[in-house]
Amino acid sequence: MTAIIVIVVFAAVIIALGTAFGGPLIGVLLAAAAIIGALVWFFALAGSKTTTSEVVREAPDQEFLGPGGPDDPERSR
Repeated sequence: MTAIIVIVVFAAVIIALGTAFGGPLIGVLLAAAAIIGALVWFFALAGSKTTTSEVVREAPDQEFLGPGGPDDPERSR
């Protein structure tokens, strides 16, 4: 959720700066690009076959180094 808010605020700042310094046409073009990008992102996520919970479940277990870890010489004896 935080990523969406950051992206929306960033897009609004870019559109505002484009309108203020580049004229209304650049602001409109940047707004159209932001809308198209958001739609592409939404449909890419909607068309995805895996859910976020499946991605988390399929993540590999991390091996920590240290005592008893895979690099411990005492463990290999």
